[in-house]
Amino acid sequence: MSDVHDAATQHAIIGNADPAAGAKTHTRHPEAQWFAQAGLGLFIHFGISSVRGDGDLSWSMMYRPPGSRGETVKRYGHPAVQAVIPPEDYWKQAEGFAPASWDPQAMLAAAKRAGMTYAVLTSKHHDGYTLWPSRFSDLGTHTHLGGRDLVRPYVEACRRLGLKVGLYYSPPDWRINRHHMSYGKDAAGRPLGQRHEPLAAEPVADGPALAAYHAQVRGQLEELLTGYGRIDLLWLDGSAPGAFTNAWLRTFQPHLVVNRRQAPDGDYDTPECRFPEQRPQGWWEYCHIWNDGAWGYLRHEIYKPAGWMLGELAKARAWGGNFLVNVGPGPTGALPAAGFARLAEVEAWMAHSAEAVSGTAPGPWPEQSSVPVTVRGSTWYLHLLWDHDGEVALSGVADPAQVRLLRDGTVLAWRREGDRVVIDCPLRLRSVLTDVVAVTFTG
Repeated sequence: MSDVHDAATQHAIIGNADPAAGAKTHTRHPEAQWFAQAGLGLFIHFGISSVRGDGDLSWSMMYRPPGSRGETVKRYGHPAVQAVIPPEDYWKQAEGFAPASWDPQAMLAAAKRAGMTYAVLTSKHHDGYTLWPSRFSDLGTHTHLGGRDLVRPYVEACRRLGLKVGLYYSPPDWRINRHHMSYGKDAAGRPLGQRHEPLAAEPVADGPALAAYHAQVRGQLEELLTGYGRIDLLWLDGSAPGAFTNAWLRTFQPHLVVNRRQAPDGDYDTPECRFPEQRPQGWWEYCHIWNDGAWGYLRHEIYKPAGWMLGELAKARAWGGNFLVNVGPGPTGALPAAGFARLAEVEAWMAHSAEAVSGTAPGPWPEQSSVPVTVRGSTWYLHLLWDHDGEVALSGVADPAQVRLLRDGTVLAWRREGDRVVIDCPLRLRSVLTDVVAVTFTG
């Protein structure tokens, strides 16, 4: 049985487009070209799953048999908490969702200081809860928060701070389709209903149900693309075949950047939680979870080290991609203190090393460098990841004019070994973050 905790299995369930399909082209609209050098962005997964904080956003509704990977969230020395919630119980969390401290300005300002140029908010995940008062849904802020709009302050904060505005939207909707889908399979392979009870057969949507679903998707997308002014990026997660096209989306926002998860004629690929084995072609963005264990908030509030995050950023930039790193606000809407602490660490790193990841070109890694490398003019930036130990070797290069540690300007020794230039960065000079060695060549 496939494990729904696995990204590939999840992508198959929601109908993500095959990343290998279609030509790697992208929009040529002049106001969309910012994406090629966006560099670093903040992903914000926010929703009603934060109320319990013991299961991931939407995916905790999908049944997993006892003992399967992902049945419980990571322990970290604490009792494991159940991460499988029958849909009927999952949706009841809407009754306790009261984000009185939702202040995207504070979170996004910290992100901007940490070198981020764009953000993406989950306006609606697979669970169907809309963070804006949509007229095309029976579950959202219009049904449980008196019509409060959580999307608008996010958009306005992005604009005030000069961040590009991105909205995540899930075409798959497990709320409107709750009578026409199953929530996993039991040990006997039987489809499961909204209480995770066995069903006699796999539910199938008839013509009227499919038409209603498509009308909802189109209506919600039109609300998002016409009700908030300029939206720079639409991050689609899954497909709704026959509901809409990317060309239709651009009738509302011609400059819109759209990923390829809905259809292969989108603008960029989105490898998830695992760095690609081969260098992607065209525009691409690597997304990963900073708050450990789930995309949405978990009440243990553990974040991976800033050194890990900067290492993943370095690898993405070395291959010409962007890095979209995820955080999960808690049930009040506030980002956990650990999230702000990590952003502050990255801000401090950017103060001395931003030039190595911002506005750079991809480098010849691993062809000519033993570590990820970015390039600006005649300078190569070598990224010594936080778990790197030992020397760095470059092949097929001229003798460098200067080799220095970017953090503090310390000049580093180097030697030639045949075709290679070998650079030593002693352990006493290393930090727990990604250290950058700037190698400048003449001419």
